[in-house]
Amino acid sequence: MNLKPLLAASLLFGIGLGGLEAKKVKLDYSVVDVPEEGGIRFEKITEDADCVNSENLVSSAKGMFGVKNLSRIDWWVNPRIALSPDGTKLAYLNWKNKTSNIMVKDATRGGASTQRTFRTNVTDFTWSPDGKVLCFTEYRSGHFGVYLIEADQGNVVRQISTGVDNDFSGQMTGDGKHILFHRGEGYGNYSIWSYDRDKNLFSNYSRGMTPCIIPGDHDVIYCARFTDKQESEIWRVNLKTGVEEILLSQPGRSFTTPQLSPDGRWILVTGTSMDEKGKNVNTDLFVMRTDGTQFTQLTYHPGNDISGVWAPDGRSIFFISQRGSKDGVYNVWKMDFSL
Repeated sequence: MNLKPLLAASLLFGIGLGGLEAKKVKLDYSVVDVPEEGGIRFEKITEDADCVNSENLVSSAKGMFGVKNLSRIDWWVNPRIALSPDGTKLAYLNWKNKTSNIMVKDATRGGASTQRTFRTNVTDFTWSPDGKVLCFTEYRSGHFGVYLIEADQGNVVRQISTGVDNDFSGQMTGDGKHILFHRGEGYGNYSIWSYDRDKNLFSNYSRGMTPCIIPGDHDVIYCARFTDKQESEIWRVNLKTGVEEILLSQPGRSFTTPQLSPDGRWILVTGTSMDEKGKNVNTDLFVMRTDGTQFTQLTYHPGNDISGVWAPDGRSIFFISQRGSKDGVYNVWKMDFSL
């Protein structure tokens, strides 16, 4: 993967910002959990040999985006892991031989992985609700585009994006007729689009990124949006009526990548947090009710926890984390959820 154009494009089109001031301290990533996570069971799903892709996943930089004398933490907001609808298979992005591709393994037993894409720069993906298709983003010929491939067999790839825009985070509707995604149109400027597979028609709806579709109601989505301070908020948008509601916003912090729980009661997000002891800024997982109440922080590990997705039964969450690794290597983990 040619990292220079990918990094530049991700900073413009795929990164969520945290406004907290970052301070570099020596961290102990080797612990699996911390006291604030008492009572939660964590299970490691992948191993270091699986080479879970952490390229450009989370970074700290000073003076980026025209901000002087301020350190900020940035992360790739688009989904990097997914579960099959029946919960038996885990898919993740692998980074090996300077290429990034989708790998699939047993979600409970682990073991060997099967490679499902044979590309070069796959950067995010989702699993279709019927379990038959993987919808992924690839950086190719100077642009990010959305593509489809069968989830279980074959290597025929169908291109959805036109090839001249930067499109990310494709999500298929339950009937398989539409794909929602977000398009980058300049720094901090994203909009929600859909593609009608029957009519070969693209439609533009509203500002936002990483759309989360509500099963049974394709007119309503959850998404993230940047403020004028380049902090990210969580919104609910009715694409049919145009009604827009803000659900989660905190000055100086960012929250991205909303994921609706299977029972429709909770929204899972990635957000910025600060370790009060070490003053280290990192990413953690949070939930809130779909009406914006009962906001709760789930993880407190000093390493980064990111890219969370629900298990189909809603009783556990899979996510990428540095926990349990002396060197802070990222792996896929599973945690209980019982709120």
